[in-house]
Amino acid sequence: MPLIYSTEIRDAYTQGHSENVAYYAKHLASALKLSLKECEDVYIAGLLHDVGKIGIPDNILLKPTKLESSEFELIQMHSYISGQIIEKLKNFSYLKDAVKHHHENFDGSGYPDGLKGKEIPLYSRILSIADVFDALTTSRIYRASIQFNEAITIMDTMQEKEKFDPELYKVFMLMIRKLGVVQKNKYKKIEFVGLEEQRNSFFFTDHLTKLLNRDALLSLLRKSHDYEYKVSLIESNLKEFKDYNKAFGLHKGDIALKTTANIINEEFLGITKMKNPQPREVFTFRLHADKFAILYIGQRGEFISYKMSKIQENIKKKLDMLFEFHFIIRDNTVSKNIERDIGYLL
Repeated sequence: MPLIYSTEIRDAYTQGHSENVAYYAKHLASALKLSLKECEDVYIAGLLHDVGKIGIPDNILLKPTKLESSEFELIQMHSYISGQIIEKLKNFSYLKDAVKHHHENFDGSGYPDGLKGKEIPLYSRILSIADVFDALTTSRIYRASIQFNEAITIMDTMQEKEKFDPELYKVFMLMIRKLGVVQKNKYKKIEFVGLEEQRNSFFFTDHLTKLLNRDALLSLLRKSHDYEYKVSLIESNLKEFKDYNKAFGLHKGDIALKTTANIINEEFLGITKMKNPQPREVFTFRLHADKFAILYIGQRGEFISYKMSKIQENIKKKLDMLFEFHFIIRDNTVSKNIERDIGYLL
């Protein structure tokens, strides 16, 4: 348990995920009529399957946005590292291959060794199914949890390419329809006391202005789509900011950006904590250079227009600069392809 806890402190998502995977995997093992000892081994392997994440750098392990290909290659090493760690545990070393190969695919397209079919250890084939199901049905920072039926549809699509052992997958589908999604975890959670909030702030905060950044905007827009909230999104910028930088220097330009951010936040009482969006909330962003954005969750575009006019007045008064803005989305739901739709902003 201390080893599991040390991994969970690195990555809070692992906390509930590992136990859930162990839970589903043990039930699948039981449905396959494995012995009590084998079921217990599968459960322990599920608890330990992600301990290798402790060897992955924070800027990749905790990155809340899409990984680059080189970053994904590095995070794939966690299953190999898991196996290396388990090998050093005297009482559980016999589970090292089960843990190491839980990301192998039945068609041979997985990692770390590209094993195929029955070359993959049985426990690993069990863990693979449990791992994907829990990943789909639990929340991520960038999306809400996927509903049961949609998760099954996604897994069926994956199975068309034989990601999973067909025999095990058939048994799992019969089992999970009776079992359902796990409702609670058995052992006591670690209290992180704001640790995750601080980590998210590191990834989602523009470090010059302390507003949220463009990754935060995309995350909140995706969640707004998941929850079907109506939103208003405004793009804004300081007019002729490049000329201001040339005339007064980059240091003065940075001060102007921070002043603008403060004015925006003062007007909106900037809510800058990353969380699941709720109706009637405002989030403020610096996207890049002098480009800002305001996201209002709720149906009050007129409210934002009024506030933006106040911001224009204050910026003109304090900086003698014009602040332009226009609506990208006004009182509407967010498109599923939002990243494509506002790509020019990013």
